[in-house]
Amino acid sequence: MKKAKILALLLAFAMIFSIIAACGDSEDTPADDTPGNQTQTPDTPNPSPGPGGAEINEDGSRTFPPINASGTLTVSYNAPSTGEYIDGWGNSSYDLTIKNLIHGDYGTVVSTPASEVIINPTVVKDYTVSVAANGDKTYTFTIWDDLKWSDGTGITAKDFVASPLFVRSPQWRQIGANVSSYEALVGVTAYQGGIPDMSVKPDDWDDQDGDNPYVPEQIGWKLEPSDYFAGVSLLGEYEFSLTIDGEELPYFFELVYAGMGPIPLHHWAPGVNIISDANGSKFDADILDHAQRISDVERNAPQVTCGPYKFVSFENDIATVEVNPYFLANAFGEQPQIQFIQQISVASAVTVDSLFAGEYDLYPFEIRGPNIERVMAEPGFKTHSYLRDGYGVMNIVHDWGPTMDVNVRWALAHLVDRQAVLDQVLGGFGGLIDTQAAEAQWMYQARRAEVVAAIKPIALNVSLANEYLDKTVWKFEADGTTPFDASQANADGTYLRHNADGQPLVVRNGAASEDVGAIIEIETMRNAALAGMQFTSEFIEWALVLNHLYYGSHMPDEERLYSTFSMGTGNGVPFDPYWSYHSDHVGTTYNPTGFADAQIDRLIIAMRETEPGDLATYLERWFDYVVRWNELLPALPLYANMYVDMFNERVSGVEAVTPFANWAHPHVITKLSVAG
Repeated sequence: MKKAKILALLLAFAMIFSIIAACGDSEDTPADDTPGNQTQTPDTPNPSPGPGGAEINEDGSRTFPPINASGTLTVSYNAPSTGEYIDGWGNSSYDLTIKNLIHGDYGTVVSTPASEVIINPTVVKDYTVSVAANGDKTYTFTIWDDLKWSDGTGITAKDFVASPLFVRSPQWRQIGANVSSYEALVGVTAYQGGIPDMSVKPDDWDDQDGDNPYVPEQIGWKLEPSDYFAGVSLLGEYEFSLTIDGEELPYFFELVYAGMGPIPLHHWAPGVNIISDANGSKFDADILDHAQRISDVERNAPQVTCGPYKFVSFENDIATVEVNPYFLANAFGEQPQIQFIQQISVASAVTVDSLFAGEYDLYPFEIRGPNIERVMAEPGFKTHSYLRDGYGVMNIVHDWGPTMDVNVRWALAHLVDRQAVLDQVLGGFGGLIDTQAAEAQWMYQARRAEVVAAIKPIALNVSLANEYLDKTVWKFEADGTTPFDASQANADGTYLRHNADGQPLVVRNGAASEDVGAIIEIETMRNAALAGMQFTSEFIEWALVLNHLYYGSHMPDEERLYSTFSMGTGNGVPFDPYWSYHSDHVGTTYNPTGFADAQIDRLIIAMRETEPGDLATYLERWFDYVVRWNELLPALPLYANMYVDMFNERVSGVEAVTPFANWAHPHVITKLSVAG
């Protein structure tokens, strides 16, 4: 009965979010109420996005009310943060919430809680769009002159132009940072020094314990960098432009390309200026020493930011931020109401007990059914449920070990008891999904039945797993010649498959979640043994998970440990798998598992090149993509679930959270308040 109720609730949420998106401002939303998370590209310039919720004075300036914030909100997670608070290094979702709080909502473009992407009227006073004969498209922005950094320094156009100059520079890459922003602007390839030659691997790199992170300067690059970034121009104290390469257009989410956020040039690179002329823009001095200082000092403790909150400290797994008094408002004219926010780590086993004991106020992203039910039944505490724009996943390595073979991947898919994870961890608050999709996505809601009918189902089936493995090199007994006999396999794992060299079939999983990892280990070890596979799973520290996942491709083969990583993943806004599964990024932190397929590449590019607003075409191309994804199984979806935020009733506003805007989203955080 409970599962039936949860399914009905999931469907209700799907309908609600279809209605929300369809009732928005998007004129491209089709009449059948299919929600559209596409961006809007203006055909004619919009001379004034608006005042950003402020009162406009007679002289044209704006007046915002002073921020009236009080109280402390304590938010808990059951894993420690890694303390990465500047873009450029792989970070956990826990770090990302802090990054959103201290850096968020002063970009030219922002996302709404309904997943639309819009021009930010709090930042942009007006803008124009022009198209050159060669197809290059230029966005020219004039920003308001009353924006300030958290130290009181005014934000100018230089700070916006400095952002792509800094994070796409060879110097930024040298100190170990890796950023995808501004990838479509004219001249980005020349400015950053080409593209990485991932065939070059350092011989002396070893990161078994996570203490020696891989530094990208150790790999080769294919071009000498240009001094100028051609696609960025400084036009005045509060005016700048960026030019999108016509070769990158059309792009379904085009407005994202016009997104640019500032960096505090006066703090990151004091004394450095910007030269802008017909060639584009460049710094007037080498920024390598400044970049290194940012990596060494600011990376884990940013001192000058522009978000609704400013960084205070990160000590003993406790991150503390305080309201930024110089923050004007988010894109909707809203201001934060909470003075301090602390993010702490609480052991998974005592999550609910600690909430009841008052050790923290809010626990977001809960997936465990027993915990949710305890809180729902406890007076004085509340829950808020919403569909997840993502899923639990087992990321699979493609450039090393047995999982390079798609047949091994499919065999593994038929050996992992995903239903056991649902029953024992989610407790009914979720379901199964067999491709890269999510319950919250408008595409999946629109074509769910057709997707399910077109793809191969993933289900526990040891016999089918043996059939897949018989197609691989792992089809012998230990002598490397005698055919493996599945009838002799046993749950003890004493009869294993081997290749012709006598090597056993071994798959090792690194688990980021102790709860999910334990179920996978118990159930899959027994099932895998019946197919002649030795499968082990171990819970490892989050920082080590990230190091082995992101940088495993650069470890010597003999030092690599894991073929799979069980964890969670989000699809993001916008949904663009180019940054996770396209072969352009093999070996980087965007596609660290090394997945590459020419057909997937073509389908990803086809989705990207859909004209903005053409939902029907995009939907067809997305459909073809998820069907092919299922066929190749780049990763194993473990479950699709609801998220449930659990909180003390003295916290208000949590209901503003959506699948696309968590509690730290610049819109949602202004809705939160703490009584007492």
